[in-house]
Amino acid sequence: MKSLSELSRLSRWFSYICLLLLVLLPIYLMHHWLLSPAHWIDGMPLGFDISHFESWPPSPFKQFLGIALTLIPGFFIAQVLNNLRKLFGLYAQGIFFSSLVINFYNKIATAALRFIIAWIFAQTAMSIAMSYDTSWAFVSVTFTHSHVAALFIALVLKFIAWVMQIAYKLEKENQSFV
Repeated sequence: MKSLSELSRLSRWFSYICLLLLVLLPIYLMHHWLLSPAHWIDGMPLGFDISHFESWPPSPFKQFLGIALTLIPGFFIAQVLNNLRKLFGLYAQGIFFSSLVINFYNKIATAALRFIIAWIFAQTAMSIAMSYDTSWAFVSVTFTHSHVAALFIALVLKFIAWVMQIAYKLEKENQSFV
């Protein structure tokens, strides 16, 4: 079957892409704190805003805090990418519907939900960490349309994983009657 071999090949490619992104993720997240803004690939990740900084680069201690606070939600992005990599690996082997596939969907959805929570808390912690010894210290609690959209997507993934789990149980029940 041509479509099955093509699906296997593309799944392998997606698995490799997830692995590449997994390797590049910490470099991407840290380069903002280690290089001057002129050398950045894009703006600060995760909605962190450098306009709140007194000067750039921040002190080494604040750079360390910035890296740590950026890597916390990054850890959950890494979990999503790693589980996607494993899921695509199963697809490449021709395994499309099993308890293992459902388990990976559930892990992806859970890591996505944890990412959103960590993202919101990291943004708040970043505002405190970067302004704690300045004349304009502030706390910024952020919940934007991006958070809402990401939360909705994560909840949909969680729901799909739940539906797949119920469907798998029903399939196993039906097989036992035959």
